[in-house]
Amino acid sequence: MTDIDYGVVAVYMVFVAAVGFIVRGRIKGLEDYFAAGHNVPWWLAAISHHVSGYSAFAFVGYASAAYRVGLNIWTLFALPCFVAMVVGAFTWAPRWARLKVMTPVEYLEKRFNRAVHQVIAWSGIGVKFVDEGMKLYSLGIIVAACTGLPLDWTIIGCGVVAILYIVVGGLWAELITDFGQFIVQFLTTIVLAGVVLSVIGGFSGLLGSMPASSKTFFSEEYNLPYILVFMVVITLSYNGGTWGLAQRFYSIGAARDAKKAALLSAALYLVYPIVIYIPVWASSALLGEVENPEETYALMALEYLPVIAPGLIGLFVASMFAATMSMVDSDLNALAAVFTKDIYQTTWGRNASQHTLLKVGLLATAILGAITIATGLLADEMGGAFKAMMDWYAAILGPVSIPLLFGMLNRRTTWRGALAAWAGGFLTFILLKYGLGASWTIFTGGSLLVTFAIFFGEGYITKMPADEAERAAEVLEQIGSRELPEAVETAE
Repeated sequence: MTDIDYGVVAVYMVFVAAVGFIVRGRIKGLEDYFAAGHNVPWWLAAISHHVSGYSAFAFVGYASAAYRVGLNIWTLFALPCFVAMVVGAFTWAPRWARLKVMTPVEYLEKRFNRAVHQVIAWSGIGVKFVDEGMKLYSLGIIVAACTGLPLDWTIIGCGVVAILYIVVGGLWAELITDFGQFIVQFLTTIVLAGVVLSVIGGFSGLLGSMPASSKTFFSEEYNLPYILVFMVVITLSYNGGTWGLAQRFYSIGAARDAKKAALLSAALYLVYPIVIYIPVWASSALLGEVENPEETYALMALEYLPVIAPGLIGLFVASMFAATMSMVDSDLNALAAVFTKDIYQTTWGRNASQHTLLKVGLLATAILGAITIATGLLADEMGGAFKAMMDWYAAILGPVSIPLLFGMLNRRTTWRGALAAWAGGFLTFILLKYGLGASWTIFTGGSLLVTFAIFFGEGYITKMPADEAERAAEVLEQIGSRELPEAVETAE
């Protein structure tokens, strides 16, 4: 990077910081800090959802997969995201908006009971540290490759800035920065893709430069069963299993607007990843063999962006930083919201004032952020960004997110079914992965299958008590479910 590039990064960071301080005045209480007052325009929520859905991980973790398998990355990443958001547009997005919550797990106590509420809250926070840490690690890879700075210190520095930003500006700061970051990232990636295509001879030249094994939409590594299982994981994650993404929907005022936001995000996921991975697909022909595939996109940017104009590398680094900061911040904000509202307030601070709760939220953000940084520093020992994300976060997301998401849809399951599904999913994951040494498809698919089977099957075995049925009916009626549970009298 040149002095001009560093200058661009500095200007961009000043802009981002300014946004945080400007919108700070909009934060009057917890609802503004954690849910933006439920007044977010649908188009802003859609862009923020899209940007927050991949961060620098798409340019590091998924890029390393794209380097190995070529076009298969589209069916692994873009297509599942598109399908997930189309499904979500007609199911979960409108329901999130109707809930009018400040945290994604808030409604679980009423729908099931306090035990389910607390189990999902605590375990969900634990699962998210893997996701967040890998995103920081991915950003560190890009920044370190472009600047030559040590990876560990880059991860720490990026994490500290992300924590400070969310503490200052809350959800509104993330949303506004997401929009600016999307424009910058969109332009830089399109420019880089265009230059690479002109160098390699267009799409025909690109395809001609790729080996035959990279021109198929399925590979031995990511075959149809693998992708189908991953599609289920993505559907759960992008519709609320990743709490920061649920936040984008329940921060919208109207259900119809949440539906539109999900559909716009779906359209972006279908097309935009092609732009991202054109440089990666061309890298072998233009750069030769890349020693560390996680650095492929960054190396292509370093090779071709300076040819176009000075400062573009700095703009690229700044956009990657902003993208990852957005995702990390949105999840930290959601995690802090869950800890503050769903754990602290319900357990120790039932009489706490809004001012006290806001202080707890800020402190929780800082502590959770520090743990996230520590997880990022362990990424190498966990096998790198992509492997760690798939083996841990993707594999154990189901037991946490299935009761959360399908509690909005299924009228029969009781609190016992929700807890049993959670426990059964985790135990299946441990048994298949560590006991039997099964493949990712088997231990992830098995965990999902057991969790779904218990969650839905229990409702046909156990009769729902009258008081629970009444509470569940109120929730389902509020969010617009067509089927309401019928109360069943229980024997005393």
